[in-house]
Amino acid sequence: MKKLAIIVLLALSAHAMADQCQIMSKAAAKRAELLVKNNSEIVELCQPCGEKVRDAKVKVVRSSKLEGTELIINGKGADMAYTYIKVAPNMYVNVAKVVGCPASDVSDSISK
Repeated sequence: MKKLAIIVLLALSAHAMADQCQIMSKAAAKRAELLVKNNSEIVELCQPCGEKVRDAKVKVVRSSKLEGTELIINGKGADMAYTYIKVAPNMYVNVAKVVGCPASDVSDSISK
């Protein structure tokens, strides 16, 4: 029984880490919608999952729309905690940090 409880706790904590800012407050979602526009360059990077900046690919936003309090980028829901938007040559900032969604274990910015 203890093993089952540990497995359940691990599964729940992994899920919580995976979706920090996919669903946001209305205010944060509106700010994210204003920030992430078509033709923006973004990097999706889950640092708590062990992904490395050097392996992350730069993507161009072809479409973004707000559905409730979730931002849909290029047809799929995106977690703003793991989304970085280009603000200067080789500099990307974390969207969640900019829009005020609490995100942990992620960098404020990355260079790519």
